[in-house]
Amino acid sequence: MGTRILIICRGYLGSHMSAPGIRATAQASVLARHVPDAKVTLAGTNLDFEQPEDGAYTVTRWNARNILQLVAAHDIIISSMLPPHVAGFFPFKRFVVDLFSQYAMEWMEVGMQHYEGAQRRAWVERTRTVLAMQLTFADFLLTCNERQRDSYVGMMISLGLISPRVYDADPTLRRYIDSAPHGIRPELPGTGQRVLRGVRPGFAETDRVIIWNGGIIQWYDPATLLEALRILGRDDIKLLFLGASYPGIKELGKGVRFQDAKAIAERNGQLNHTVFFEEGWVSHELAKRYVQEADISVCCYFDNLETRYSHRTRFVDLIWAELPFICTHGDVLAEEVAQNTWGIVVPEEDPPALALAIEKLIDDRDFLALCRANLAASRASLQWDVTMKPLIRFCSETGTTLSPKWERIPGLSQRIGSYIGRRAVFNFHDRKRERRQRQQMIARRAARAAKAGEGG
Repeated sequence: MGTRILIICRGYLGSHMSAPGIRATAQASVLARHVPDAKVTLAGTNLDFEQPEDGAYTVTRWNARNILQLVAAHDIIISSMLPPHVAGFFPFKRFVVDLFSQYAMEWMEVGMQHYEGAQRRAWVERTRTVLAMQLTFADFLLTCNERQRDSYVGMMISLGLISPRVYDADPTLRRYIDSAPHGIRPELPGTGQRVLRGVRPGFAETDRVIIWNGGIIQWYDPATLLEALRILGRDDIKLLFLGASYPGIKELGKGVRFQDAKAIAERNGQLNHTVFFEEGWVSHELAKRYVQEADISVCCYFDNLETRYSHRTRFVDLIWAELPFICTHGDVLAEEVAQNTWGIVVPEEDPPALALAIEKLIDDRDFLALCRANLAASRASLQWDVTMKPLIRFCSETGTTLSPKWERIPGLSQRIGSYIGRRAVFNFHDRKRERRQRQQMIARRAARAAKAGEGG
């Protein structure tokens, strides 16, 4: 019997996937092709999934009731976040934790938007213990780039996970933690049915189209882009924000940045004239039509630690479509943009610089063609079969893991207990917040009713 591999996806699977679902689905396909005799199961949280047409792997649903049965039935378990109650299988299974983001910094930004005071501190402590548990759980770890890998190696050292035994076995630590960047779509870009010019109201045949490829969340900066377009003052340049609410991730819905962007666009007279918003989440299949029809893409964000350790997965479809783009400096892919001339890198919160970059990329046809050619040349190195080689290698190997499980059992037990305690503290503060919000809502309703009564 071949190796039984379970991929536990924390995001939405199916037509409207964002990065977690896209990555998990690609991993299932790659492992089914490249691990000899593997039987791969991809598990998601939603019910409306479809089985792959080629039958290469099986898709199912996981929840708190069936997760133990799923783990028991497989040899290798892969997830970005392993639930603590599968720890009973720790001595008997091989676990891969796919840390394709620097979650400590990402969650710090999420907490800034959603929580405050004691609850925000509880959120940070909860997320810190989550990561410590994941790092200890993992027999093998993946990151999306070398900068992320360095940060996680530092965390592993501080947790005592890099013992002399581990280091002597592999001084590079590549058998313990390696980089596996987000890959591109396997098919070549082509022509398809139009979705913007001459189809969507407001988009004329002669317009130049800018795509903001993805949602608008805490660490992004749409205000700078809107101001740059106001400076340019060109009615022939149309901007479409392609995503709003992330599928299956309530913390990344239509937050402050999204609402502020719409308010700014309306105040500038841009809304539904030169600036447009998709209110939901465009399907994975439909998204490629948008990026193929656009002239350029722009993504602005802030130069903070989330940016430094990020791997902007929204850029991957731009590379696939050979769509030149403008981005803010500070992250790994921005360095690639500058080095490989995939587009233009601009300083953060600098509307005039961004306006000049947009004008050059849109109007300088020779430069645009150069960027497209350079993007096309990068295609081979970004195929999922190439980027997932470290995962293929681990899943194809047999025998003991680099880090002995007996060395990690005491730390894992302590960190699971710490996580459960921190989660209880956070949930206590969360219930207090919900009660406070309900009381405020009742008070507002009472005030409106009283005011209406006075008016009567």
